[in-house]
Amino acid sequence: MRYTVSEIAEGMGAKILCGHPEESVTGFSFSSKDGDADTMFLPMKGERVDAHDFIADAYAHGMRVTTTERGEIVPGTEDMTYLLVENARDAWQRLGAYWRDKHASVPMVAITGSVGKTTTKELIATALTPLGKVLRTEGNKNGQLGVPQMMAELTDDTDVAVIEMGMSLPGEMGRIAAVAKPNCAVITNIGVSHIGNLGSQEAIRREKLAIANKIADGGTLLVNGDDPLLAPLCPDNPEYCGTDGIEMYESTRKHFPKITVAAYGAADWCRYRYTEEKLSEDSAAFSVITPKGTVQVSLPVPGHHNVSNATAALGIAELFGLSAEKAAEALLAYRPMAMRGGIETLPNGITLIDDTYNASPDSMRSGLNVLCTVKAERRIAVLADILELGEHSEECHRQVGRDVAERPIDILIAVGTEAAAISDEAGKTARGSAGERQIVHAPTREEAFDILRQVMKSGDAILLKGSRGMGMDVIAGALRDMAKGGPQDA
Repeated sequence: MRYTVSEIAEGMGAKILCGHPEESVTGFSFSSKDGDADTMFLPMKGERVDAHDFIADAYAHGMRVTTTERGEIVPGTEDMTYLLVENARDAWQRLGAYWRDKHASVPMVAITGSVGKTTTKELIATALTPLGKVLRTEGNKNGQLGVPQMMAELTDDTDVAVIEMGMSLPGEMGRIAAVAKPNCAVITNIGVSHIGNLGSQEAIRREKLAIANKIADGGTLLVNGDDPLLAPLCPDNPEYCGTDGIEMYESTRKHFPKITVAAYGAADWCRYRYTEEKLSEDSAAFSVITPKGTVQVSLPVPGHHNVSNATAALGIAELFGLSAEKAAEALLAYRPMAMRGGIETLPNGITLIDDTYNASPDSMRSGLNVLCTVKAERRIAVLADILELGEHSEECHRQVGRDVAERPIDILIAVGTEAAAISDEAGKTARGSAGERQIVHAPTREEAFDILRQVMKSGDAILLKGSRGMGMDVIAGALRDMAKGGPQDA
């Protein structure tokens, strides 16, 4: 898509300070180094850096259009087009909502949750492919800056959009819901991710529920009925007692009566219910009972969590007028994204489960469950720090240690400062259990890789998982290189 400066200014509510209203761009960048003449620079103020200081650098890299909050032209960039805005983030989000309004006829589903939102987004997008052209969130474009960026990708021939929404601070979800204005939404679960910023699971639920604020009247909020913090929201639940006791933003509570709340899960009362689950090391087979009948589903990926997420995908498919049978057939083409739990056999006979994109206590448990389904001579779990847990960090890591101790894991390598609690708790809990297991703590990623290189052998299955900031994908890359006879540094 090509956007003129005048259209962008209209959508942002900006004033063209200088330059050419008829000029146009095809892309947008928050980095002064990532763009060209067809890219508009969007300098944002951060906690430590104000990107307005890099407008000249953006110009040097070829960009010729920028926003500014300062109302001044940077010397040497006089032929650049400047759009004056009061707040760059607010203006960008207004522009995203403007684009969404221009394509209001495109049905849109939004997905959030503490764990599994990216996988669920991909499963839903795959299930909806029979409807035509599906726009889905790319990479990490799921926050206050990324969601408006995805609205820029909407076109007249988009048949359906599947948008992921992430948050880490209070108020974020409501802001991006106002940009995307979904027709329906999915909440996968309420875990402890970002609990250090939000304080409690109830506060996390309040924030996640704000995804409902802008669901179109008559639309549906589909929640995980297996989650104890989400199940009480569903009128189908025999234990439903209304929402008076649920912590919500007032805007959410006001809008709730205008939408339908339904559930997917294992309970008999769930509107979309999975049953007859059969898991193997490389697939999952199950049945889903919907209001329109029962469908058999076969996923080419393992794990109970994928059964639950795929059930949500079938529910969304029916809500969008697609039969569950066609959606289930489309799911046969699903493949996990990189660093999202894909299983691969390396040339040296090692089975690698690369789940290194991010981590929470719940997703670590899911990863361990997948590791335990893989056929292997030994199972090795390399688990790194889970970040942003605040005062809950030690107990959450200790719970992961108990999860390890309860499973047939032969070797545990806990990586990082916080992960010391994983190895400590796993050692305490595992004492006296049958068999022997090796439990070690490595303060750094480099030390963890050295230990792993010494203990692993052909026939082992290795799970790598940790928060994104721990860089566990570096170990995954080193293992692949080593298996090919290449460099062995992590």
